[in-house]
Amino acid sequence: MQYYNEFLRIYAPLGNSGSNLATTHAVDQEKAVHIKTNQGSYRSLASSILQRLKKRPVALSEQDVGIDGEWVDPANAPAPEKDVWADVSKYVHPVEKLAANGYPVAIPEGSFRDMDPVQECERCHKQFEVSATLAEQDKAVCQYHDRRITRRLVNGERIKLHACCDGVQGSPGCRDGPHVFKEDNFLQLHHRTPFVKADPRSPEERRRKKKHAVVAMDCEMCYTAGGFELIRISATDQDGKTILDELVRPKHEIFDLNSRFSGITSIDGAKYDLEQARQLFLDLIDENTVIIGQSLENDFKVLRLVHTQVIDTAMLFLHPLHTQGIRYSLQILAKKHLNINIQDGEHGHDSFEDAKTCLDLVRVWIEKDKKGIKIIP
Repeated sequence: MQYYNEFLRIYAPLGNSGSNLATTHAVDQEKAVHIKTNQGSYRSLASSILQRLKKRPVALSEQDVGIDGEWVDPANAPAPEKDVWADVSKYVHPVEKLAANGYPVAIPEGSFRDMDPVQECERCHKQFEVSATLAEQDKAVCQYHDRRITRRLVNGERIKLHACCDGVQGSPGCRDGPHVFKEDNFLQLHHRTPFVKADPRSPEERRRKKKHAVVAMDCEMCYTAGGFELIRISATDQDGKTILDELVRPKHEIFDLNSRFSGITSIDGAKYDLEQARQLFLDLIDENTVIIGQSLENDFKVLRLVHTQVIDTAMLFLHPLHTQGIRYSLQILAKKHLNINIQDGEHGHDSFEDAKTCLDLVRVWIEKDKKGIKIIP
């Protein structure tokens, strides 16, 4: 019923035909959700889609229709579309800049050592011993803050506070959970699951194999006994249409689904493991495909993917303090340059929404650059 009410609102300007279409698309949307989920994961995906429908403007014409994942916002699809992406490769970041920003740019080589059983917790920074399973007594040993430090004016003085609870810097954590870690050493990651590259393709092979020249993608990750692992991968084509959106089974026992950020509350409906999900993505691209996203170095690490044709919105829209490692969040970029609100629901991030937002940001950058308009990030 909620899907129907939103489609009815969106298609209201279309009159009787809009009412009939609302019924059809509400049913189609529900079917699309059921195909991708089971009882455990239904609520998370269904809620994300509902939030996107609520943000969607009313239809401007009978061509301005479609269920979530198929509909393309006319405001973000100027014609001719091919001209927008014709010379997209000129905006690709140099390999040395990708490397400087933590991207894997070559298949790792060299000797390796077994993973150190003692790791530093990603959240509270205490040392802990990693185990293959999570004991009951270890489920709340970490006290941490899950938001960054912000500066606030209090009684005429600027002080540093945690955005999650307004606690002063250095105060005890307001949340608890298990200790977690993230492995960043490329060689260690390669030893556990090898990195791969996309296949080389000629233009003729690209057309025959239906490889995409441009894709936008985003991944969601969780914490496991093996570190940081992939649990969802989403990708769109250059028109913003969904070409991949799948939950993924991690290899190790899950310690924390990271739901506050991943938006994932269950992976019971996951049909693929890492290698299978990665292959689905590789089937869509070749070594010359331009991949668009925000801070994709983390996505490539969990995917074990080496790819150097990248446009990273965090690197394109540089923060004035980028030399200090500070980046604009995707949420801020979306609000400033697209005038939309993302990641504002109670269910965390949505990898499809994030991927499409990155695509739209790069489109805006290219369009303005072609007109000689300088963008101030």
